[in-house]
Amino acid sequence: MKPVQAATIETTYDSIKDRTTVRLAPVQISGEKDKYHSLHMAPSFSFSGHEPQRPDIIDFELQTVVKARLLDTDLYVVFIVDGETIFLSSNRWGIPRPVPGRRWVGERLVFHMPYETFMEVTKAKKFELKFDGLEFEVGEPQMQSLRELASKMN
Repeated sequence: MKPVQAATIETTYDSIKDRTTVRLAPVQISGEKDKYHSLHMAPSFSFSGHEPQRPDIIDFELQTVVKARLLDTDLYVVFIVDGETIFLSSNRWGIPRPVPGRRWVGERLVFHMPYETFMEVTKAKKFELKFDGLEFEVGEPQMQSLRELASKMN
């Protein structure tokens, strides 16, 4: 796996909706592991207008590339924060052929994470994601990226 660069935080303003979105550019959590080719995270939050406001919900997006032609319809994902299992509601959709020349499928999962939970994650000693029993530990460089995003929330 490549070393993680400094966090890239993107801020965009939608003048039609009068809404600002702050997003962490995708950060790799894992490379090849079991049926997964890669796993990235790209959390974001938004607020009305230009004046920063503390969000109630963070859209914690996970992006996977699966070494398969079809996605598992019963994918079960949980967050483990310092040993505590956290279940969150989510939306998910597939991305056909994310890797040129491979008959694999990509997936985006967006979990609706309360602000307080996100702050617990940024302060955790250990943060893991569990996909149907397969665990992915989030390393310190990736945790630092989450902390940098959190600093934009206050």
